[in-house]
Amino acid sequence: MSRFTRNSYPGILCAAVILLLTGLPGSVFPTVKPIIGLDKLVHMLMYAGFVFASIWGYREPFKERDGAYRKKVVWIALAVGIAYGALTEVMQETLIPTRTGSVYDWIADVIGCILGAIIAYFFLRNRNNLKNAALDK
Repeated sequence: MSRFTRNSYPGILCAAVILLLTGLPGSVFPTVKPIIGLDKLVHMLMYAGFVFASIWGYREPFKERDGAYRKKVVWIALAVGIAYGALTEVMQETLIPTRTGSVYDWIADVIGCILGAIIAYFFLRNRNNLKNAALDK
């Protein structure tokens, strides 16, 4: 099994969960009083988790490689997350009769992707700096 495949497991698992949730009819989800923004918050958290997990899968090569590689991992995860968010919204609109796609949901997905990428990048960068500092002592 290639290292690429192994490193991709966390992101693939998150993508599968998102796809499963996307395909479920709306009646499956609990009905709550409408809280403005709750739906968008859920979208942001799902996609922040997706991008974070996608980057986290590459944590070992992330610490072994230079800054250019790290940025490449972050940008690829971010691009995949944004494209996946758009794809799931189109799927909801066109393929799932009980669901509707929304540009606003996709915008929430994009914001979540950006937040997940920023958090993962700084978390892994600082984690690596702490390990390097501990090894220097």
